[in-house]
Amino acid sequence: MFRSWFAIVPVMVSQSFGQVIIHVPTDAPTIQIAIQQAQPFDTIIVAPNTYFEAINFQGKVIALQSENPNDPQTVADTIIDAGGLGTVVTFAGTEGDLHTTLNGFTIIGGTTGIDGHGTMVTIQNCVIRDNSSYGVYRVHGSISSCVIRDNEGAGLVDCDGTIKLCTVDNNKGSGMNDCDGLISDCRITNMRGSNAGLAECNGRIERCVISNNNYFGLYRCDAYIKQSIISGSHNDGLHQCHGSTIENSIVAGNKGDGFESCSVDVLNCTVTGNKNYGFRSHSGSIKHAIIWANMDGALYSSTTPILSGTSNPFFVQPGHWDSINDVWIDGDYHLTADSPYIDTGDPFYGDDPNDPEEDLDGRPRVVDGNGDEVAVVDIGAYEFQAPCEGPDFDEDGTPDICDRDIDDDGVSNTLDACDFTPVGVPVDSDGRPHADLNLDCEVNLRDYAVFQLSLR
Repeated sequence: MFRSWFAIVPVMVSQSFGQVIIHVPTDAPTIQIAIQQAQPFDTIIVAPNTYFEAINFQGKVIALQSENPNDPQTVADTIIDAGGLGTVVTFAGTEGDLHTTLNGFTIIGGTTGIDGHGTMVTIQNCVIRDNSSYGVYRVHGSISSCVIRDNEGAGLVDCDGTIKLCTVDNNKGSGMNDCDGLISDCRITNMRGSNAGLAECNGRIERCVISNNNYFGLYRCDAYIKQSIISGSHNDGLHQCHGSTIENSIVAGNKGDGFESCSVDVLNCTVTGNKNYGFRSHSGSIKHAIIWANMDGALYSSTTPILSGTSNPFFVQPGHWDSINDVWIDGDYHLTADSPYIDTGDPFYGDDPNDPEEDLDGRPRVVDGNGDEVAVVDIGAYEFQAPCEGPDFDEDGTPDICDRDIDDDGVSNTLDACDFTPVGVPVDSDGRPHADLNLDCEVNLRDYAVFQLSLR
C-alpha cells in the first residue's frame, strides 16, 4: 500500500521524512552493497540489468524494487542470478514490517529462489524460475502477482501467508506444498514428476485453476475450497482430502477418480469426465452435485448424494478426452435452458447462512431460471441466468446481473475487490484503485491520512 503513495509523491517522502532512495547501480554498484548501506524504511530501486549475485536482506526493514515493477518487460530485464551459488534471495526471518518488500524482479540460478526463514515480507510482481530446488520457501507474508515456474523442486513450500494472483507452472515438485494460508486466484498447472498441484495445503483455496498436473490435483489438503476448477490431473482430482467443504467448483477430466478417499462436504459442484469414478470411498456429504459421464460410474462405496443428478445436464459444451493424445479438453459447464437441473435444488437453500450466495462465475446463486416466478437454486457449479434486466453501471449495454465486469476496469467481478470503481480510475490487478490505502474502494483524504500514519 505504501508504494502506491511513494510513487505519487517521491519528493515529499525523501525530503520531508528523511527516507533515502538508493539507486543501483548509480548509488551502489550491486544490490547487496545497497542493502548494506540502507537504513530502516529506505527504498532501493534497481535499474534493468543482470546482477550476478546472491543477496541477503539481513533483517532490514527496506523496500527493494525494480524501476517499474508493474511492467512485465522491466521485470524480465531486471534479473538477480545466483549462478548456482546458493539461494538467490535470503531473508533473516525478522523483517516483519509492511514496508519490507521485494517487488518486480526475475530471480534465477539459485538452489532455492527465495528462502524467507519465516519472514513476513511482501513479495509481488516477481518471476522465480530455473532454480535447482524450491522456488519460494518459508515466506509467511503476502505473495502476489508472481510467476513461479520451471524450478527443479516444488514451486512454493511452507508459505503460510496470502498467495494470490500467482501462476505456478512446470515445477518438478508440487505446485504448492504445506502452504496453509489463503490461496486465491492462482493457476497451478503442469507439475512434473509424481507430485500434486497442491499438497497438504490446509487453509482456504478460492477461485483457482489446478490443471494438468502429473499426479493428483490436490493431495491431503484439509482445506475449504470454493469457485475452483480441478481438471486434467494424471491421477485423482482430489485424493485423501479431509477439509470442511468444496463448493461451486468443477472436478473434471482427471485420469483417476474425481474424489478418492475424501471426507470433504461437496456442495454445488460439477463432477464430470473423470476416467474412473466421480466419487470413490467418499464419506463427506454430497449435495446439489452434477455427477455425469465419469467412465466407471458416479459412485463407488461413497455417500449417497442429496438433490444431485447423474443424467445428461445439457452443458453448453461438454468436455471430452482427446483419444489420440490422451489429454482432457475442458468444456463449458454452464447449463443450457433445456437442462433438467435448473431450479431443482433445495427450495430452502439460503436459509442456512453458510449456503454460498454466488456460483462459480460470482453471479447470484438463487435466481428464477425457469421463469415460473419462483427462484430455486440450481444443481451444479453454475446457476443458469435468466434473460438480464436491471441497472447497467458501466453503460456497456449489459445489465449488472449478467455483466462479468460491472465497472469495466478489466478485472472480472469474481476477482474484483471493488465492483463499482468509477469508470476510468486506474486499478491494481485485484480491481482496487491504486492509492486506496484504507481499503474502502475509494481514493480520498482518508487514504492520505493512512499514508501519513505509515511514516511515523
